[in-house]
Amino acid sequence: MSRPSAHSYRPTSHERWNHETLATLAFDWERIGAPGIAPKRPFKVYLPTTTEEVVRAVREAKELDQKLIVRGHGHSSNNLVTGARACVLLTEWMDQIVEIDEERLTCTMQGGAVLAQVDTALAEHGLGLSIIGDHDDITAAGFASVGGISPASHRYGMFVDTVIELEYVDWEGIVHTCSRTHRREDLLRLLAGTGRHGVITSLEVSIVRVDKRREVLRNDSFVTLDVSNFIERSGKLIEDPGDAVMERGVWADLPVTGGVNIRVGQFSSYHETTQNPLKSLYNRAAYGYQQLLGYWAGRLPGRIDVAAKYLGFAAIMLPPSFADFKNVERFTDQILDSTVGDPTRMLIVLAPADKYGVLFRELYRLCLDERDNSGAITFISLYVKAIRSSYLSRGEEDRRHCELMLYVGVDPDRMTEKILNGLVERIDALTVAHSAFRYMHTRTTADPVRRQLVDPNTAYEAVELATSDTVNPR
Repeated sequence: MSRPSAHSYRPTSHERWNHETLATLAFDWERIGAPGIAPKRPFKVYLPTTTEEVVRAVREAKELDQKLIVRGHGHSSNNLVTGARACVLLTEWMDQIVEIDEERLTCTMQGGAVLAQVDTALAEHGLGLSIIGDHDDITAAGFASVGGISPASHRYGMFVDTVIELEYVDWEGIVHTCSRTHRREDLLRLLAGTGRHGVITSLEVSIVRVDKRREVLRNDSFVTLDVSNFIERSGKLIEDPGDAVMERGVWADLPVTGGVNIRVGQFSSYHETTQNPLKSLYNRAAYGYQQLLGYWAGRLPGRIDVAAKYLGFAAIMLPPSFADFKNVERFTDQILDSTVGDPTRMLIVLAPADKYGVLFRELYRLCLDERDNSGAITFISLYVKAIRSSYLSRGEEDRRHCELMLYVGVDPDRMTEKILNGLVERIDALTVAHSAFRYMHTRTTADPVRRQLVDPNTAYEAVELATSDTVNPR
């Protein structure tokens, strides 16, 4: 058991947006899709370092009848972490790794711990997080509050499925602990609850023995120019990943010139392979080139910068044949800068695996129609992953899900709030029609009734917290 110090990190996929300046507290990820959005400047910011200080902040806000918002690093685009003249509780300084237990294979950390830093610290012990996001600045409590998906989610579930125990402060300012065996209903309600039910102050998660920087995996991938072929082949791997260690895929529809579009899809399935120096060298050289593209993104003159982004797309479509764990986990984040070229939006559906094909087609058609009708959408891409999550399946172990992430470019002059809301409403309608969920940190309907229908936390929210029936003052 040990208590390592935090490690430094540097964002790579959105370098023009610095998470560490006071001005960023007025924005969330929405700014990536709407660069001209008006700021929502908070009135007061709490910077707790301990659970006791969180208690003080919550009780003070309650006594003063002030709106309190919990914020990590602001990756939400669903109006969860900003508020005009609100009080913000920033978890950034609650960033310590409390304990690494190598015998039990668990790690306990404060809610504001950055998972990339935690993973780096675990690597010193030959360990790692089984589920981690592809951004370097995601916090533990933030990831737990939305679900948390990775290329290994077909094996280990979502990040919430790896959480063993939580400590949290409810909206009365009372500290609680809950776990898989103690107040389990509270644990499930806090997980993927988007911060509605209290402030997560610490988490214990399961970890795995792995050498993410040295062990190389073999990439069995396919590339196709036919969307039906992509859906059929990727769908089989979504429903039955076999012995794949990690997997992910993407379909892209990129406009070029004269009304011509490049349409291409690729799916990567990563498997264990024998280790040798040549594979390791290939991994370092191939990903070194791709990371070089990512480094220059945002640093070049306008048109050259956009061209570099398209080279990044090409690199994603032709992934290397061998990759270490870390390069797979951070693949797109190392290459693409969301602040270069067209503004981008993410809209994510978590669907039953047997609805993958039909939902893929309907979501893609929705975006194609919007592009044709309004011109508000420029490029279209659909990123897909398999998920086997007890949380999503509500305990039905054989029930599989998948992530369908729309990552689209937008014309900010044409993507009006009315058009965006209409697009979101249609995505939510498809979600409900196919018994799917939305990933709630991406834009959803504001209607509370419809929102309950698409929120995976709704099934667990019906169970009251053991000692409090208070409502989040947000």
